[in-house]
Amino acid sequence: MGCRIAFAVAPVALMCVACSTTPNVAKPTAPTPVVPKLDSTAPPVARSWVLNRSGGSWRYRVESNATVMLAGDSTAPSAPIHSIAMYTLGVDTAGSVGEFRVTGRVDSVVLVTGGRVPTRPPDSTVSTFTAQLDTASGLTNVAMGGDERPSCAGGVNPFVAAGLALFVSAPAHVQLGAVWHDSSSTTTCRGNVAVVSTLQRTFQLADTATWNGEAVLRVKVTSTSTIAGEGLASAAGDSISVSGNGTSSGTMLIDPTSLMPVSSNTTGTLAITVHSRQTTLPFKQEVTQAVTLLEHRGASEP
Repeated sequence: MGCRIAFAVAPVALMCVACSTTPNVAKPTAPTPVVPKLDSTAPPVARSWVLNRSGGSWRYRVESNATVMLAGDSTAPSAPIHSIAMYTLGVDTAGSVGEFRVTGRVDSVVLVTGGRVPTRPPDSTVSTFTAQLDTASGLTNVAMGGDERPSCAGGVNPFVAAGLALFVSAPAHVQLGAVWHDSSSTTTCRGNVAVVSTLQRTFQLADTATWNGEAVLRVKVTSTSTIAGEGLASAAGDSISVSGNGTSSGTMLIDPTSLMPVSSNTTGTLAITVHSRQTTLPFKQEVTQAVTLLEHRGASEP
């Protein structure tokens, strides 16, 4: 942020009267310049940080607004999709250093669709899931919990997959301007079709900020994603395949003491092509997403 300081100088006219005898007028003594003193109690500006993942629980609100349209057809109507999902995520230390147990719950989902997108029936129960989180390899062993059964082999529903994206991997030490990467792969169920989604993110530490009186890191995030899957879309044996890729960018505020986001705002696009025996449909999806941390409890808090 630049700051411009303008100095206004007012001209002063000096008048001198010539006299036959000029009195001797003593000039005032120039004041002794004051040397500014540094505040010895002011902390130095932080340029590097040590990042730690800690246990605890976090409650989030994730709001998404998407517009789906048929690519290449300007006459086709677009379909808006608005969703609000509430999550409770828990992290506990595992047996080995750098390993953690993850428990998650999709507490509620509100989904409003328009256009030709069919209305989704409300969930009768919340979705729970578990996973392992490793400092080096990220999320592994993701599984739906309780008595829930995914509609495709080895998959989770799309809202569980969105909750898993709230976990961020980062190096132990970062400094201003540092760049790092993480990646994850999740299988989601689109009906009975298992779709593998791969997400690769690039983070750059841009600045610091304050959130609820605590120092957090302001991080620029860019990501690329790919999806691919095929299977039977119905009991009648209709086969279907899905492929696509997308990009997004935005800003995330990360708590350096837990490696969990406190907020983020991203925008992105996703191109998806659906192939069936009868037709091939290319779709384009534009998405904005806002993540807000509602509540946090440390590992020792009730």
